[in-house]
Amino acid sequence: MDAIIPAAGLASRMRGIPKFLLPCDSSYTTLMEMHIEQLIPICETIWIPTRPDLVVLLDSLGFAKDKVVILPMSTDNMTQTVNRVLKIANASHFQLIMPDTYFHGAKPYQKLSNPPPVAELACWKIRPEQAGKLGQVEITSNGLVSGIQDKDPTCTYPYSWGALAFARKLMDFAKDTDPHIGYAIKTAFLSGEVLTAHATEGDYFDCGTPSEYLNLLRKIWS
Repeated sequence: MDAIIPAAGLASRMRGIPKFLLPCDSSYTTLMEMHIEQLIPICETIWIPTRPDLVVLLDSLGFAKDKVVILPMSTDNMTQTVNRVLKIANASHFQLIMPDTYFHGAKPYQKLSNPPPVAELACWKIRPEQAGKLGQVEITSNGLVSGIQDKDPTCTYPYSWGALAFARKLMDFAKDTDPHIGYAIKTAFLSGEVLTAHATEGDYFDCGTPSEYLNLLRKIWS
């Protein structure tokens, strides 16, 4: 299994600061370094597709070249970015981790290392301030996705999903114009594909917004 950490966004909500460089502990470990450290033992190759102008910043973090591939590219959305990686990679299954996320408490990487038929979602109990801002799911007692909505303020599903493992088959449900891979997940579900999920103990933080990143810092140092 390979991993993909797409780091090509403009970070407009963070005034252009590359979100993967945000520090997440007292040693100023960046979010990207935290993910790489966890993924290296369980993934063959970790792909970091990014904008050409960000390559020098990623190189400065000194990742192991035999495991981490920094891949400069210009695309219009995350779906295009993932498909570009899949054209180069040899793996049949991938973990997708967003570089601006933080998992406080239990980590999902190891649980996502078992290749799913289509996709498996790592989920967290959604906090009130996150409702309507994230992809939300309903999960059965035996770990199947029974409902899914994306950023719907009226949704009452109890879990948000924040990372996933997927087979190449998932991208059969993706359109080149889809802003992110969540669209493919919902389309696969509505098409009758069986998607699995597991609840992760702890909290999920989407550090792509200032308020959520500040909430993370309060949590870490409370």
